[in-house]
Amino acid sequence: MSEIRTIFAAFLAVACLCSCDEGDITTSDSVVQASGKTAIVTANISGVESWGQQYSIVLAAFTENSDNALLQKQVATAGGITATGAQGSPTAIETSMKLTSDDIATIELCVTNRLRQRIATFASISLSQTSGDTIRLDAGDVDADMFGTIQRMVFTPTCARCHGLGTTAAAGLTLAESQSYEQLVGHASSNPERGIRVVPGDAEGSLLHKVLHGSADAKVHFDHNNMVKESSTLTMIDNWINGLSLSASE
Repeated sequence: MSEIRTIFAAFLAVACLCSCDEGDITTSDSVVQASGKTAIVTANISGVESWGQQYSIVLAAFTENSDNALLQKQVATAGGITATGAQGSPTAIETSMKLTSDDIATIELCVTNRLRQRIATFASISLSQTSGDTIRLDAGDVDADMFGTIQRMVFTPTCARCHGLGTTAAAGLTLAESQSYEQLVGHASSNPERGIRVVPGDAEGSLLHKVLHGSADAKVHFDHNNMVKESSTLTMIDNWINGLSLSASE
């Protein structure tokens, strides 16, 4: 009888192990395999020249929960020259990148900083939506202008509700698209004590910087601190201001 119990226990142990192995196989089958594939991005892109040396326009691969590119490659024209282009002129790009990790979740045409941190995305594709060994991201016409990116990321969704979309723009400042640049750069505040809204080449001396950083020097009635929560976005705005030439306001 003891021998029968021993044989039966051994049989149950083997059955459990087999059951666990089958569970692992089911889980691995649901994972999208990325390594060994090639990602290709094509686009007609303009505004690349507006970004300073702190940033790169890249084809990048990101994992599910990270804003830092796992892999990236600077975009280039079909002839292999980095896309700079005459100001305002679209440049045709075609860039490919080998994928070397199965942790990749998305492929993006985007801007990253020197830490490979995602700053802005112009086009993206999820690996779960692809099949085959070649992942193609056709971004079409892309306006990558730095100020235009700030407009889309910050001014339009966050600021224009009070500064431009109502019947009266708060503080006499309109941040709606097509009006914001002229209202900011070299333009004095409606309250002379507050100074110039954007001083070309001087972010810290600009009212916009003081307002977004919650400085007491801003002398505004409404606390704008934390309206833009991402430090990388605040840095981007400062870098845009510091990159403006003094002639930008003329």
